[in-house]
Amino acid sequence: MSIDLRKKAEENLISLSKTATISLSKKGLGNQKARVALALDISGSMTGLFSNGIVQAVCERTLGLGMNFDDNGAADVFLFGMQDYSVGEIQKENFYEFVSREIRSKYRLENGTHYAGVMRRIAEHYYPGSLSVKKGLFGLGRDKVSVSAAEPDEPVYVIFVTDGNCFDGDKTAELVRQTSKLGIFWQFVGVGRETFQFLKQLDDLDGRLIDNANFFQVNDLKKISDEELYDRLLGEFPDWLKLAKEHSLIK
Repeated sequence: MSIDLRKKAEENLISLSKTATISLSKKGLGNQKARVALALDISGSMTGLFSNGIVQAVCERTLGLGMNFDDNGAADVFLFGMQDYSVGEIQKENFYEFVSREIRSKYRLENGTHYAGVMRRIAEHYYPGSLSVKKGLFGLGRDKVSVSAAEPDEPVYVIFVTDGNCFDGDKTAELVRQTSKLGIFWQFVGVGRETFQFLKQLDDLDGRLIDNANFFQVNDLKKISDEELYDRLLGEFPDWLKLAKEHSLIK
């Protein structure tokens, strides 16, 4: 039975990759290369999505893009709750039961949601040493993030999945502003019926070099087709690529 389930999962992954190829072609991205990252919310309210297989499906759908975008056909996986973590790569060789094996058995769901820590972790993963934090006077006030010069490289495409707003909006907004100077595009995906007021505001955030973030909401990930999901995930990425190249942020 387990062999049959694995074979079915592998066939589904091939299908996802083909569907992603179609969406990429429609957006004029057929030959585009990018490094793909997936950031997953592990706050307690995500329990149901982990238990019913939705998060595993999200990982597989992301890998479908990674198999087209990424040179080694993989995606880097990160987690965030109150803390943030690097899980490693999901790829064709290890995707089956990835969530139960690499996430649920090793990490506990946490009582809160912070975005800034994992965003900093992702930025430092792809652009080591590019971010620094200046503390407010006497340790008070807002931390200010500054970006040092970074060599242009392949774009980094981040799918950021959450079911709720964060507790650290100021720090998150500051990181979105500063990473607009790096070759990183943040595709935020809100899952469920939360209002996501903060993520909607990021779409019009001021103080950025270029628009480096997009947001859309999906009430039920089980009900959205693979084709529609990929089309929405890639909605603003081509426009960002054009601007990022014009500003020499990427090759």
